[in-house]
Amino acid sequence: MQVNYDTYELMDFTCKSCGWTGKGKELSNRDFSEDSFIGDLLCPKCLDMIAHWQAPLS
Repeated sequence: MQVNYDTYELMDFTCKSCGWTGKGKELSNRDFSEDSFIGDLLCPKCLDMIAHWQAPLS
């Protein structure tokens, strides 16, 4: 699921793998690509990928 880079920290998320629920600010940021400005957001409990974001290109 792609989320808005500017607002994902305030959104509610649920991990389909382990059932964790919480705000986007609690997710772990991993695997940021400098070529495409895309970052993965992982569950803080089981580290399964929940969403990804793309930073503004300009």
